[in-house]
Amino acid sequence: MKKSEHENFAKRVLDVLGIEKIKSLHEFQEQSLNNQLQDLAEEHNNSIDTITDEAIMGRYKLVTEHIYPDDFIQMSDMIKNE
Repeated sequence: MKKSEHENFAKRVLDVLGIEKIKSLHEFQEQSLNNQLQDLAEEHNNSIDTITDEAIMGRYKLVTEHIYPDDFIQMSDMIKNE
């Protein structure tokens, strides 16, 4: 993906998710979401125009509700701080 395409995709993700959702991500969630969005772009041959808002939101929900839900993050932080 070219730099300009990557920047446009990042802006699109920001528009879809909003700054609050992005800011509230734990580092595990952020990295996983980045990986999911990269995979999504690759599935669309880096043609971001073919990626729907629902697909972006779906990847966000996959990460925050199934891969690294808030309960997991809280437990991880508690273990780390012991």
